[in-house]
Amino acid sequence: MEKVKFRPHHMFCLRFSKVELSDRGVKFGQVEQRIKNIMQTDDEALVEVAEGIDDLCRVCPDCGNNRCESPRGNEEAVRKWDGILLKGLGISYGETRTSKQWRILVEQKMPLDFCQTRCPSKSRCTIPHPGENTKGS
Repeated sequence: MEKVKFRPHHMFCLRFSKVELSDRGVKFGQVEQRIKNIMQTDDEALVEVAEGIDDLCRVCPDCGNNRCESPRGNEEAVRKWDGILLKGLGISYGETRTSKQWRILVEQKMPLDFCQTRCPSKSRCTIPHPGENTKGS
């Protein structure tokens, strides 16, 4: 059984992202797809909540000196977002569950208040937000 460690926003948000970040390179795309596959379709992978950088961060061109240096949100901002997601999901760093158990938890909790109010990537997300037009409305 595979065991991996992902940052909270990678575990939660990649599943709903409608943006491909091809400008970050082939290796980034491969790791991103691996995380999506684990979190969306694998039922048995053990996934631990990582504090700080994870496998995706390590191959990101915006990562330097073991920290996020993205112009869209540096390590301090990302850690703040991760903390908000942890609180919204009612979990802690180091917690380990199967990917299926994480999927169930996310489905029960989404959308988080953060998703609706303060998410910097809301426009690139497939989670329905109150007040937005949805198909069939």
